[in-house]
Parts: sequence; structure tokens; C-alpha cells
Amino acid sequence: MKFCIIVGSSRSEGQSEKVCRLIQTYLNERASCDFIYLREYRIDLCDADNACDLQPCAVNDSVHGLTQRMLDADAVIYVPVVHAYGTNSRFQAFLERVGYGFLRPLGRPLRDKLAGIVVVGRRYAHTSIYSQIVLNILLNKMILVGAGFPATFVGGACDAEATQAMCEMLDRMVEVGRRLWNSENPSAQSGG
Repeated sequence: MKFCIIVGSSRSEGQSEKVCRLIQTYLNERASCDFIYLREYRIDLCDADNACDLQPCAVNDSVHGLTQRMLDADAVIYVPVVHAYGTNSRFQAFLERVGYGFLRPLGRPLRDKLAGIVVVGRRYAHTSIYSQIVLNILLNKMILVGAGFPATFVGGACDAEATQAMCEMLDRMVEVGRRLWNSENPSAQSGG
């Protein structure tokens, strides 16, 4: 199973990076992880030319390649950070450009991919951002996998409740993925 993890933090070696190491360690040999650190890529704002209604976006930045990495994965985990009661501007621009500029004209190709959310921030607005990403996942016709409580890291990666929620979400994503792919390939269930 292949996970694509989209990380919104502008800082390296911050709390999001620690959370990403937790994800990598926890999934270990059960899945491969492709981490996309948005800070390392050029993500321009939408030019609002509306040409994306009929064809993929023509803005020449990194978004096309990042979209392809999402398409190549079995599951996508969004890791936004809290900035001024919302997610940071780079993550917001990424959501807008991917959703409107690529996924919409291509007929929502992330349909039926598994999705999860891990929000990182100091002390406020975690559930607002979580809700925004849920709506984005639903817009793209993905399958949201949770484990009871949202994985919202408040104040850092040493948040025991958030770590438990995240690990349970990861377990369920692997489990749901196996169930889906086994149901699509009945011979895999019988070993033949």
C-alpha cells in the first residue's frame, strides 16, 4: 500500500516533521510513504481564468507533478497546520489549485482513494481546519477513514491522545485498503 502525505508546514524540523516521523515509523513495513513537503515546491495562486473547466490548469508550477503523485498513491493523508485560525496560505493555494485546476477537469480522479487528516497547531482552530479538509475530501469523492476522534495535535507531537487517534486512523486505513482490494480481487482472498 502506498500513502501520499501532503505536509503544509513552512518550517522544517517543526512539529509537523515530528508527526511525519511518527507516521513513517508507525506504518513501517505495512506501507510505503511519499511525503510531499509543500514548502519545497512552487505553488502559484489560481489565475482565475476559468480555462480549467475543460482542461488541466496551464499555470506552470509544481502542482501538476504533485497531483500525479497523489494519483499514484492508494491513500492520501493531509497534514495542514493552523495559522491565524485557518490553514496556511500555501496549503490553501494547493487545495484550490489541485481541486479546481486538475481534479475537476479530469472528472475527480481521486474518487475512491482513501483519505485521512492530521492537523497540527499550537492551541486553536484545529477542528475548523479538519472540517475544511473533510469537505475537500468529499468534494473529490474520496473515502474518508477515521477512528472515532480527529487526529489533531495541539501543542506538539507529544500529544498522546492525538498520537493514539492518528495511529488508529492509520491502522484503519491499512485495514480498509486491504478489504477494498481483496473484494475487488476475490482470488486474493482464497490465496489463488
